[in-house]
Amino acid sequence: MFWRFGFNNTSAIDGLLEQEDVTLEEVLCDQDIIQEAKSQNPKLIEFLLRKENIAHLIALFFSLDIDKQRLPLVACEVLACEIPQLIDAIVIEHVEILQDFWNFLKLPYSAEPDYSFQSSYFCKIITIFLTKRTVEMLDFIKSTPVNLELILCHLQSSAIMDLLLTLVRLEELPEAKGTVQWLNDHGLLLNLIHRLDPHLEVNEHCTAQQCICEIIRMSQTSLLESPSIGMNDFIIQLTSKEIMQTLVKFMLDSSAPNATSTLINGVTIIIDIIRHNNSDMEHEATGYQSEQARQPLISLVPMLTVLTLNIEGFNHLLLNPKSVPDITYRASLPVPLGFERLKICELLAELLHCSNMSSLNVEPNAPGDLLKLEFVKHKVLPTCTDLFFYFPWNNFLHYVVYDMLHQVFNGQMNKESNRQLALAIFTQGKLTEKIVEAQVKNDLECAKPKGMRLGYMGHLTFISDEVIKLFEGYPEGIISVVKDSIDLDKWHLYCIGQLKETKERDSLPLGEIKPGMQATLDDDDDDDDDDDDEEDEIDEDEEDDEYNTEATLRNQVGMFNHLDMVSQEGQEHQDWIAGRGDFAFNDNEFTINENPGGLVVSHHHIMDQQEDYNSDEDEARIDWTGGFGDSFTAPLAVDKKDEEEDPFGDFASCNETTKWEDGFSSNFADMDVKTIEEKQVPTKS
Repeated sequence: MFWRFGFNNTSAIDGLLEQEDVTLEEVLCDQDIIQEAKSQNPKLIEFLLRKENIAHLIALFFSLDIDKQRLPLVACEVLACEIPQLIDAIVIEHVEILQDFWNFLKLPYSAEPDYSFQSSYFCKIITIFLTKRTVEMLDFIKSTPVNLELILCHLQSSAIMDLLLTLVRLEELPEAKGTVQWLNDHGLLLNLIHRLDPHLEVNEHCTAQQCICEIIRMSQTSLLESPSIGMNDFIIQLTSKEIMQTLVKFMLDSSAPNATSTLINGVTIIIDIIRHNNSDMEHEATGYQSEQARQPLISLVPMLTVLTLNIEGFNHLLLNPKSVPDITYRASLPVPLGFERLKICELLAELLHCSNMSSLNVEPNAPGDLLKLEFVKHKVLPTCTDLFFYFPWNNFLHYVVYDMLHQVFNGQMNKESNRQLALAIFTQGKLTEKIVEAQVKNDLECAKPKGMRLGYMGHLTFISDEVIKLFEGYPEGIISVVKDSIDLDKWHLYCIGQLKETKERDSLPLGEIKPGMQATLDDDDDDDDDDDDEEDEIDEDEEDDEYNTEATLRNQVGMFNHLDMVSQEGQEHQDWIAGRGDFAFNDNEFTINENPGGLVVSHHHIMDQQEDYNSDEDEARIDWTGGFGDSFTAPLAVDKKDEEEDPFGDFASCNETTKWEDGFSSNFADMDVKTIEEKQVPTKS
């Protein structure tokens, strides 16, 4: 094209267009056709605007195939050149030609490459039309409800899904307001929700989930700096009681062949709803002007209410997952965690976040409090902590469970639901005992040749810190209640012993470079003899460290040798500790060792939990504690009366005289843990 700006101002295609009998094929065969179209050559545009040539361009599109024959490919590129006059001719002047082009959607969906190639060009051209002539194209699409049905029939194509999301995104434009309402009035949400039916194929579930989640993100109200179409009919209906009941029913269907896929995709949708519509984000955001605030937030009360009523069902799946091998006859083999149970744990953690939103806790019987009481009733957090210890190498699970415990232990204990939830972790879940037992188990593992720390030990340190802060903050409100359910002396010894040593070790620089060693390394004036002396000293220090470590370990093992560390069944599977894999993303194809502690059959808690589900079935039950002993007691009584002022006070009202021993661990073992009533009883003289 250099000649266009030189002495020759006439292009080769101009000479071709001057011929009276020139055909569209001849023009499209010109090597400069695309450049001339993009530069909007007047003669070329005049030629293309003839009705017969426009119709011919559309006909060539339908002959497009993966072999990329030149003429159909060039015709599609010309249509996508964003020539204003050509777009107006198709969208406004010759709507019947636009209808012919739109009829591509009447062809059946196909997984063949030719269809994918064609659909990509179709969506590219239609998107250009929507961008340049938004109102006219929307009028065309809205002219008949069948147009939306045609799009939804091809939704498995990523290109067609992008086209649908483009329509949704047009809601941001003033001239396109009401697009989402039209889409939803004609069945968009219902179509997507019913694609999650567990009797349908997995690819249908994935398609629906991706589309719904994209619309959720476009409709988000939490992130002020992100573009959003705001609250709309789609999201309002999605979070309604009726839609949530349908979704949860699909997720908990135990008889459907693809129920696990529905569960996983359904959890993803619910988590996205909560994260992108966090009512507390507006209080956390700073630096934004008031005019930038989002529209009124969507109420999550209906959704949380439905999920609260189904907590028992989700907890049942944690105990009896559908996606893992049949444990009734494979009790001697390792059982994987499975993606199903991991996603349920993620859902439960996110529901705890949702329950703490200020907008959900403004009533006496607040939805958030009711959810927490259901957690207590069905022993949800004890079940999750059992899984935490049972799968020592699944760090995804460890992070999620730690998130749950962190939320609970940092809640205000003057709220009865928060206090009951925290107490359940100690009385029902025996958390402190399991932490101590896990430490002993880890020490034994590290003492083996080439032994290494168990995978949850890092998170266990964080959890222990949270427990210590809770005990420090509420010596009467928590400790006085759990003192008869846990061994405080054993916990205290762990805190001032192994936990303190672990934190001190973890605070050292990598490579165990001590301050004295670093000073020696930085001293450039030392001669070679001094270096040799320093190396000798270092060798002696290392020998002393090894001796001290071994002696300390022997003392720790002797101190805790009275613990019932693992069950007899767990003893038979000690070799499983060497396994490092915890994940089974496709549980039907393979399983990886996740059972280092062994399986314990016939756990009475699980039997009680499943009476409503399998009362007529006589099958073995699995204890997910992994040899950590019986962690379940009778359900904690839940006081459902209206909340009163907590007699123990909040965190700030703790005993200020309580100090950390050696700068680290609390002296809660020596605290006066008498209750208020006990203190008021007069003593005999």
